[in-house]
Amino acid sequence: MKKKFIIPALLVSILALGGLASCDNNQSDDTLNIVVIDADYGHDWINTMRDDYIAAHPDTKIKVTALYESESLIQQHLASSKNNDDLYISVGATWKSNAATNSFASLDDLLEETVDNVKVKDKVSDEFKDSIYFTKSDGSKHCYRLPFTSGLGGIFYNTKMFEQNGWQIPTTFDELLELCKTIKNAKIARPGDLDGTTAVSPFIYTGRNTDYFDYLVFDWWAQIAGKENIQDFLKYDSADNFDVTKSETYNALKTATKRWKELFGPDAGYCVDGYNNKDAGDAQKDFVNGYAAMMVNGDWLYNASLNYTGFEDTFELGIMKTPVLSEAKAEYADTSYIIGEDQYIAIPATSKKQDLAKDFIKYMISDEGCKTFVKKAHGFLAYDADYSSIEITDKFLLSEIELRNSYTSKFTNFSSDRKYLCNNIDIWGTSANRPFLSVLNGAQANLDTSFVNIYSTVSARWQDWTDKSK
Repeated sequence: MKKKFIIPALLVSILALGGLASCDNNQSDDTLNIVVIDADYGHDWINTMRDDYIAAHPDTKIKVTALYESESLIQQHLASSKNNDDLYISVGATWKSNAATNSFASLDDLLEETVDNVKVKDKVSDEFKDSIYFTKSDGSKHCYRLPFTSGLGGIFYNTKMFEQNGWQIPTTFDELLELCKTIKNAKIARPGDLDGTTAVSPFIYTGRNTDYFDYLVFDWWAQIAGKENIQDFLKYDSADNFDVTKSETYNALKTATKRWKELFGPDAGYCVDGYNNKDAGDAQKDFVNGYAAMMVNGDWLYNASLNYTGFEDTFELGIMKTPVLSEAKAEYADTSYIIGEDQYIAIPATSKKQDLAKDFIKYMISDEGCKTFVKKAHGFLAYDADYSSIEITDKFLLSEIELRNSYTSKFTNFSSDRKYLCNNIDIWGTSANRPFLSVLNGAQANLDTSFVNIYSTVSARWQDWTDKSK
């Protein structure tokens, strides 16, 4: 799935040391040229890392091109015979195609180099260790990209609204459902609604970004099925794995989706109306504005919320541990889905400064770089780091660190299967088969039908996907 970053105001910013990046990418041969996504983690972190690296290496020149549409620029430059880029930090499934076509340089040697007294491959967070290897059509495995961030998703809430109304943080799904009933029945007027005709809803969502619901549903899936069974499913070794009558693991996903429908189905009445066509930016702003008490999102929501001013007295962001389903198994209850499988740090094969790019990557993923990212981006890189020396006073970050530490098991949706690496298949068969939007717009009330359709789609395309992956 693609992680969607939203910038409420400025969509594009080109930042560079020594001037703007030229449109033809015709930049100095003695400069390390970096293209990086500029989204809700912002760009202060990369500017700080650039400056700190130059301070330690005074003879080095670095130019940063940071923009929201980084993927478009990267693909344009990769197709050019005059590509002077040296390092990419971005998001998108295109990394798999670029790895398959050798458009990205091999990082096999970098994995064996040392950062903070450990090898790079051991510096990678556990949930991403399998994803650093790309399986070629001949069966060989190589590293063409390293992960970027380790994002935490789930249910975010307005702590001030909870405190003002005496609402307790739910720890179970039943408690969450009861809380939704309480909020709905309270009929609390939205801020600015003078006549009190429009009440605060339990939830708000973004209909254009319904893959955000994965961050909650996959947690519930893991609570029932467990990380190991999900990883076994992600081998994609049989179309029958998508048959809920034959696969307990996939049937667990169906159960998790049914629980989602109890909260977000149109008949429940727990969501702000009219958001099926709203993008994340609009929904996030209305969440901050007090339209709802909770929202399913990723931790970049914190930076997005900081862009909205004037709500300090009525809004403060919190994130809760995913409430546990009654169907959950005790040994799986502390399992969490981590966002970031589709992100990448990569070096174009055409770069003439690959050694310098690799050295910058090593600095970026070091403890020092990880600390810079926390302080400047309010997020976490996908690498183990010692944060004991960093002074964090931010209330949200402290709560997120505590929450991350409370999960004993973490996983992503990466698969080393060639059907997946060729962009043919995902957990839902294809992303178009996600049932969320069809439920939200009333087109699909019966989830049994949705999962039958998923299995039918996978069965019909399985042989073609298999042939294309060879």
